Amino acid sequence: MNDKTFSKAERQRFKDDFAHYAATCLKLRSKQGRIVPFELNTAQAHIHAALEKQLAETGRVRAVILKGRQQGCSTYVEARFYWKVTHHKGRSAFILTHLDEASRGIYQIARRFHDHCPDAVKAKTRVSNSKELFFGALDSGYRIGTAKSAGVGRGATVQFFHGSEVAFWANADEHMQGALQAVPDADGTEVILESTSAGADGLFYKLAQDAQGADSEYRLIFIPWFWQDEYRRKPPVDFAATDEERAYAGSFGLDDAQVYWRRQKIISLGGNNIFRREYPATAQEAFHADVAGALWTRAQIESNRAASPLPDMARVIIAVDPAVSAKKGSDETGIIVAGLGRDGCGYVLADLSGRYAPLDWAQRVVKAYHDFSADRVVAEVNQGGDLVECTLRSIDPRLSYKAVRASRGKTTRAEPVAALDMLGRIKHAGRFAELEDQMCGFDPLQNADSPDRVDARVWAMTELMLNGPPPQGPKVWS
Repeated sequence: MNDKTFSKAERQRFKDDFAHYAATCLKLRSKQGRIVPFELNTAQAHIHAALEKQLAETGRVRAVILKGRQQGCSTYVEARFYWKVTHHKGRSAFILTHLDEASRGIYQIARRFHDHCPDAVKAKTRVSNSKELFFGALDSGYRIGTAKSAGVGRGATVQFFHGSEVAFWANADEHMQGALQAVPDADGTEVILESTSAGADGLFYKLAQDAQGADSEYRLIFIPWFWQDEYRRKPPVDFAATDEERAYAGSFGLDDAQVYWRRQKIISLGGNNIFRREYPATAQEAFHADVAGALWTRAQIESNRAASPLPDMARVIIAVDPAVSAKKGSDETGIIVAGLGRDGCGYVLADLSGRYAPLDWAQRVVKAYHDFSADRVVAEVNQGGDLVECTLRSIDPRLSYKAVRASRGKTTRAEPVAALDMLGRIKHAGRFAELEDQMCGFDPLQNADSPDRVDARVWAMTELMLNGPPPQGPKVWS
């Protein structure tokens, strides 16, 4: 295979068309252990398109890639940089990993690309060792380092920098101030920082958050787990998805094989919370982190999960915490459907929250009001005033409506409801991932941000269980 010859036109296409070059000239080891041509998978093709778009628009690449486990991101970047340094003179790539073992793995990928590259297009090496490939005739190089070493990567100028598993770097801030400064602020340079999540803290989290803003030169690229074709498992003949699985599948367009794979992976990892960080469906899932001082805990919510069938509801309300705007980065509008069961417990029936324009959230609230045969809509009016009621009544003038105003701090309002949760008197009729994330991440003494879904839930349970006469029916207080 290595004695192939290629026409001048074909060699030019290799230089211009990465996907064609990779499939023709590069080889990798498959998960089954075979040496196979490198054909881009869905995640890799998405990353490539996003990077090429940024390169065309800005003249350089500055990207933060957030992804799940084993999606081929590092393999793609190594191939991209190998392609760059072997097709241009005077170019250097530097790869910084989080562990020595990862550095060895990265080197093996690059070495395999080089060993199996057809001789007709293979660059001749002058230096080849466990940390470096240097192509003498091109004066181009490819080096690998480990972030545990202070000061690694400082010194020589590099045109291409790959930070692998940045969330797990030791000395992360120092490396950002040092190694990255080796990349000149020039056209044609590329900085690609990729990682799975280590939670809502640290350098990578900040980089990913900043990359979503208009002022950052970095762009966030997110890769959901379900883009991997191999992340599926044939379900047994008696497989039946749970309500939560059906809702999840509907949100992301999953089939039963993907749902069953997810179920088995959640079991093997020890819980859905870990799965969502290791195999996120959204960027928000990847960065969720419970807070030690939160009013609610994951274990508490799980122990209070409602069993089927639900009791009859004495009352049902829709609670709304409206946002001022629907712009990117603005608060969500919290919309919680809740009921008071005839067993004396409160039930969260649905979480319809999201980032909506005023008319959009109002339409969703009115639809839920009728779909759930609700008794009343309760809306906080601190920010919207009479406009909240006017917007709702423009859709349904006969709506039963109650305005509530936050005259007390969030802690004072939330703690009585949290106490009911501690007593097991509030239950979730399903799994509401984003609401539960917010509950377990909300310490009202430390968090100044408005917890929109939590606020709506607090208003709902206050109206159902803390206002007016005690509920009829059995009263279980312990």
